[in-house]
Amino acid sequence: MVHAFEKASGRPVPYVITDRRPGDIAACYAHPEKAERELGWKAEYSLDDIMTHAWRWQSDNPEGYG
Repeated sequence: MVHAFEKASGRPVPYVITDRRPGDIAACYAHPEKAERELGWKAEYSLDDIMTHAWRWQSDNPEGYG
């Protein structure tokens, strides 16, 4: 996700990989192919598309809603 957001924004995103904190999940995976196969749901946008849309919206609305 970090790399997808860097690509969308054209800027580096500082981050540090560190140990999990208490309460953090051990791992998280997303497989849209499995959702399509088992639920008949198909993702309309790729991760790159989602990050590009999010960056564009935030750039156009720096104060958020309202």
